[in-house]
Amino acid sequence: MGGQQNSGAQKHLCIGLLAHVDAGKTTLSEMMLLHGGVLRTAGRVDYGTACLDYGSAERARGITIHAAQADFRWLDVCFHLIDTPGHTDFAPEMERTLCVLDRAVLVVSAVEGVQGHTREIWECLDRLAVPTAVFINKTDRAGADVTRVLAQLQQLSEDCVPPDPEAVAERDEAFLDAYLNGDCGSGAYTAACIRLISARRLFPVFTGSALNDHGVTDLLDFLAATASAQYDPSAPFGATAYQVRREKNGTRWVMLKITSGTLRPRMELGGEKAAELRRFSGGKSVNIEQAPAGSVCAVSGLSRIRTGDALGCGKCAPTAVFTPMMEAGVQFDPGETNLQTVLSALRMLEDEEPQLHVTARAQDVTVRVMGKVQLEILTDTMAERFGLHVTFGKPRPLYRETIAAPVTGCGHFEPLRHYAEVHLRLTPGPRGSGIVFRSACSTDVLALNWQRLIETHVLEREHPGVYTGAPLTDVEIMLLAGRAHEKHTEGGDFRQAVYRAIRQGLMQAQTVLLEPYYELTADGGAALTGRIISDVQRMGGTCLPCAPEDAAGTVRALVPAVQAWDYAAQFASLTHGAGRLGMKSGGWLPCRNPEEAAAAIGYDPEADTENTPDSVFCAHGAGYNVKWYDAPAAMHIKL
Repeated sequence: MGGQQNSGAQKHLCIGLLAHVDAGKTTLSEMMLLHGGVLRTAGRVDYGTACLDYGSAERARGITIHAAQADFRWLDVCFHLIDTPGHTDFAPEMERTLCVLDRAVLVVSAVEGVQGHTREIWECLDRLAVPTAVFINKTDRAGADVTRVLAQLQQLSEDCVPPDPEAVAERDEAFLDAYLNGDCGSGAYTAACIRLISARRLFPVFTGSALNDHGVTDLLDFLAATASAQYDPSAPFGATAYQVRREKNGTRWVMLKITSGTLRPRMELGGEKAAELRRFSGGKSVNIEQAPAGSVCAVSGLSRIRTGDALGCGKCAPTAVFTPMMEAGVQFDPGETNLQTVLSALRMLEDEEPQLHVTARAQDVTVRVMGKVQLEILTDTMAERFGLHVTFGKPRPLYRETIAAPVTGCGHFEPLRHYAEVHLRLTPGPRGSGIVFRSACSTDVLALNWQRLIETHVLEREHPGVYTGAPLTDVEIMLLAGRAHEKHTEGGDFRQAVYRAIRQGLMQAQTVLLEPYYELTADGGAALTGRIISDVQRMGGTCLPCAPEDAAGTVRALVPAVQAWDYAAQFASLTHGAGRLGMKSGGWLPCRNPEEAAAAIGYDPEADTENTPDSVFCAHGAGYNVKWYDAPAAMHIKL
């Protein structure tokens, strides 16, 4: 599969480099760009000269914060490379790129091996069925152990193997016959690799040292030879938006993966016209006249397109897995700036990082964050880009609410010339199940189109609980009955009835407040095991059984997120930087101090007029309000 560069690219392959932080992912991207002719010399992360880590914060900290793109050619393939963040605080940025990849390259250090965030990335790749190759990096470093790391990878999948004819024959019956007959021509072997990789039955593993350019061309040769994504530039246009970024002059660029057709300037997209098209290479860019199917490009002039949106016949991005577990209040001096100025700047950053979920209530502004490093970056960004001096208060958990027992809720919405009534059964669901909708209502009682609309309204947003206003989760919502009017019912009427029915049910229910937990994996060596267990207990956590691949001295635990927020710094001090710590979402579990948490938040469900549990009825040509506790007696449907 060897070869040199070829000037005529015939295929497109969008690859993403993913890794736990410090695995050498950005160094690998630099070496790929060097071989692809984009760079004359490869940059260094530790020198602050990496092409794709071009932001001031990235160069100062030596980490990738924003996904960055660059194109290069190898053999007959045009590669669209996306280098993604490895730090867990910026995992949502990494995750947003996955839906546009033709191939992922998971980079794993031969010294540290498979770590906690590596497993999280693997689970995301598995969920989205992204064909994946693995590059075991830093094989020249002291302590490197390829055999150990390969065994760890095979804990993720037994199909993580070096791509040789024997391994491929074991997994592909068509190639097995050729292999047994001694006919292992490169064509048959390559075709078998393509079949297996596309079906995620082979995860080819390569080894080397990106820093010293060992094994990089082997990886490139294989990726080029097995590029199999099919794109039709003459088909109807389709694209997926996976990133929004802004230049210093304020120009808003939407990063698109073109999945079909060809994009040209002045084409209409979502009711707007594309202005300029550009191809980015780190912080630099050039104008292009068109972007064919399979390519990645940046488009200006699209003010309404958001990250994850689909254009034309493209597909929307899937629901995010990496979501913040903490929120922090924004603090600033009113004498220096005003609320609207701060809010405007944060809204702009939210456009680029949707997971910030900027919320403003009266004079209080909060943002959702993944970790301490992200907060530090936000502080620096507000100062550098907007000239605003802000700080953040002590982070607090992003609570969720569920219920302890089944309850029935009802909602009626009948102002003049409107009508809808809904009766719902709310039942506790398993932890992590989210909101599930079912219907036990006959279509003889309520037409199927109205029932489908009710399902849409149940699932279309987060429903605030009534204890702290936190989002409702882990509840099955069953439609028991509903009623529409032949003349006066509109779609929005059922939205109002559904929202009110859910709230009315919650007002009667016993709420269970949930707080977020991290699943912590700490390896500080056998001598520090007792100290780490003591730390877990001090933080209110619970130790878990260790996994088979864990080294001696590894501690696994579930720890409340609010307690583990800054544990990484404590752990680094404890182990003098030599230990390994992984933290991933452990889900939401019952809160240890619900009364205290509720008192601190001070939420009043009946004062929340945007989420009322009351119903609206009509008499004498006018609508009137009925309190939630009186609503059941006034309902038109009697259950």
